[in-house]
Amino acid sequence: MKTAQPSTIYLDWAATSPPDPEILDIVRKTAVECFGNPSSPHPEGRKALARLQAEREKLAGCLGCGKGEITFTSGGTESNNLVLQSILFSRSLLSPSARPGTAQIVLSGIEHPSLYAPARRWAGLGVSVKYVPANPNGRVEVSRLMEAVNRDTRLVAVLLVNNETGAIQPVEEMAKEVKTYAARSGRRIHFHTDAVQALGKIPLTLGSLGVDSASLSAHKLQGPRGAGALFLSKTATLDPVYRGGEQERGIRPGTENLPGIAGFRAAAERATAGLTRADRETGAEKAMRHMETLTEELLCIEGARIIPEGRIDSPAAYSPYILSAAFPPLPGEVLVRVLGENGICISTGSACSAGSEEVSSVL
Repeated sequence: MKTAQPSTIYLDWAATSPPDPEILDIVRKTAVECFGNPSSPHPEGRKALARLQAEREKLAGCLGCGKGEITFTSGGTESNNLVLQSILFSRSLLSPSARPGTAQIVLSGIEHPSLYAPARRWAGLGVSVKYVPANPNGRVEVSRLMEAVNRDTRLVAVLLVNNETGAIQPVEEMAKEVKTYAARSGRRIHFHTDAVQALGKIPLTLGSLGVDSASLSAHKLQGPRGAGALFLSKTATLDPVYRGGEQERGIRPGTENLPGIAGFRAAAERATAGLTRADRETGAEKAMRHMETLTEELLCIEGARIIPEGRIDSPAAYSPYILSAAFPPLPGEVLVRVLGENGICISTGSACSAGSEEVSSVL
């Protein structure tokens, strides 16, 4: 007799979310109705271009920024790499006025691998990389960040919501302090934030956050994979890494993924609507109640630990959509396997670090 398989309980939304059928329908319809290349001069091309610009304007409205500040990309990893590579290519190794070995970038100690990996590569080329660790509560302190910034700093990057602990970082305050230092010292310092886990999870107004750039992705919001955006403030500039086309103002050349962009916009609209006062009962407050229940029940298990433990007393300082817990001495990979066999999907860390035997740098 065949044993019935349990229904799946999917708890790995920080890695990717299950696509929403209605959003996938928007993607499909856009692909069929607007199949032209937005760069083509014929009627189908002009139709696609008009739709592209309309989607850009609507997404900018969700993000609280100007439509000219949105560059469409394939997602958070590409957006993070675009910023880091562009800043360093233009302001360090390739700059005639740069002194060898003096360019520096400052990263928080809890960044996503898509910033850590290219940073390590630049370190091998002579760029100084300074990591600012988080405190035991998973929060990077503004004072410690500023201790790392100096006259050679070209880029500061601090993610807004950590993808493993859910800790919300004081990015607005950090950006303000960095800009004040830059103005006082006469230096140009680009402030970047990875906002992938923030969009649709916490209130987000990029136009007033004070950052130069921010990375965004659709597939964390039940949107399509391979669709994302880079917010680039109108006061910031990037020297494009890619060449070969003038799409997206040359920052990200290549034919735009219009169906994916339409799905991204739809997902962002729905997710951000859940943060408004009118819809809060079905959005942020509901998520907070679920997190409180989950935390309380997990702590009933003998030996269970919430990471960081500070979120127990200060839940508002963390995203209600992300939780890390440990059950020593049970190894995390064993827990993932056993729960998976029983229909419960979890992860031990960032999906982009899957396959690595190293302990999570964040935890």
